[in-house]
Amino acid sequence: MKTRTVRTAAMLLAGSAAMLSVTGCGSGGEKKPADTYDISKYQDTTKRTEFNDKLDFTRKTDAESGAPADFSLVLQAEDGKFTGAVKEANVEFPGYHGGGYVGNFTGPEDTVIFTAEIPADGVYDLSFCTSAGSADSDKINPVTVDGSSVGSITTVQGKEFSESLLSGIYLTAGTHEIAAGTEWGWYFVDQLTVTAGKPIADEVYQVTAKLSDDKAFDNTKRLYKFLCDCYGRYTVTGQFCDGGRFGKEMTLIKDETGHFPAILGLDMIDYTPSRVAFGGSKSLTVDYAKDFYLNQGGIISMCWHWTAPKEYLINSTEHPWYSGFYKEATTIDLDAIAEGKDESGKAALLSDIDAICTAMEPLKEAQVPILWRPLHEASGGWFWWGNCKKESYLWLWEQMYEKMVSEHGLHNLIWVWNGQNKDWYPGDDKVDIVGMDIYAAKHSYASQSSTFADLTNWSGERKIVALTENGVMPDPELMQRDRAVWCWFSTWSGEFVQNLTVASEEYTEFSMWDKVYESEDTLALDDLPCLWTYPTE
Repeated sequence: MKTRTVRTAAMLLAGSAAMLSVTGCGSGGEKKPADTYDISKYQDTTKRTEFNDKLDFTRKTDAESGAPADFSLVLQAEDGKFTGAVKEANVEFPGYHGGGYVGNFTGPEDTVIFTAEIPADGVYDLSFCTSAGSADSDKINPVTVDGSSVGSITTVQGKEFSESLLSGIYLTAGTHEIAAGTEWGWYFVDQLTVTAGKPIADEVYQVTAKLSDDKAFDNTKRLYKFLCDCYGRYTVTGQFCDGGRFGKEMTLIKDETGHFPAILGLDMIDYTPSRVAFGGSKSLTVDYAKDFYLNQGGIISMCWHWTAPKEYLINSTEHPWYSGFYKEATTIDLDAIAEGKDESGKAALLSDIDAICTAMEPLKEAQVPILWRPLHEASGGWFWWGNCKKESYLWLWEQMYEKMVSEHGLHNLIWVWNGQNKDWYPGDDKVDIVGMDIYAAKHSYASQSSTFADLTNWSGERKIVALTENGVMPDPELMQRDRAVWCWFSTWSGEFVQNLTVASEEYTEFSMWDKVYESEDTLALDDLPCLWTYPTE
């Protein structure tokens, strides 16, 4: 069990801290005379009164590796084990090694398995020599060690074989089965080279980036400072739950583990004008966000499954209006809009952003900080905002940022980006935190250290890195061991936690639920300090 030391609200709000002085900003971003912000007028009788004042922000796990510095092991794919339809390919593409290579990766059961003898516990790099053959795009495919997902390799477009690297993989001494599998498929594998790697350095966690919004509210700064302090030391727990604090997923986790997640993940989807026009339902997302932060001292993360404007929705039996955030369900052409060829489309998108800003006004007024994660997973191409050139996506991100921050004065937002590809990165001046959505294989609890290490290099500054969506809860012990200490994770809703409203072990076993929420390396809701008074310096 965790040992928690708490303090009362009276202690936390001692002196003048009960009344926080902040600088107010109008919709145009101009500063007004200092207003007095009193959080108590937004709270109700359920407000939390005890908080954790004993977090150790000096703790860290030493980055060590016993891998011999000169270790190198080369394994040929044609000598490995094949599953599914994988077989040796006809020699055709240049740059391969040994006697040939393997291909026919077309389904999830198709893998090539290398058997590797590892001399000592430590960090290793896995370099796969692969070719995309005649494919017309890069190919991203999964890698497992002993059946557990450890990351993905990217095979660049082109027939010639080249190296695809997974770095920072922790392997214990002994025999391991390392497999290259199929997600996008249609690639060829020549060989695997295993060499000694380097642990993730402690300096990665020394955040240098400031908030991109220089007019950020004090509460926004408080949350950001807390996350910076936690980074590399603790991982904050999170869960998406449309029903708010007492929604099904949150309740199931509380019932099983005894703890609520510290982060409540919500979606602004039902505030989108086209959904309002079709559905006519009232969303309670903003109310849930206010309650969880103002009364429970929790953290809010928000995404936006942006349903395209009504005039661009196909709205057929095959593609109903409510699936209008997927590219297949809309006729919207973001390239045309970004290039000035569809002015009405541009006006519609900007009007949608205005509507979301209006819906967020109560959060701005109450200065509820939001981990705001719009336009997510763009490079995957399955959402309409990613079904375009990367330049068009970057244009849309800039339009949204400027409208929400400069025009509407939403200085309660911390901008979280997870476009899933560094080439789609909007820039350090419009991104505060870099994230990745990872859906590992069922019961695969690896730290995803290779992806973490890669993400730390996507920004020109040292920024926080987060696991912004996950299907399987990551093992906190492995995150600490591998020094891949994601700032937070946020498990997606539905089947990843429940089955017909009953808690489900399909993705994460209950023993891991308990381990995650009882760990000294994670923070649940009752582990948080008071974020309303947390120091900004």
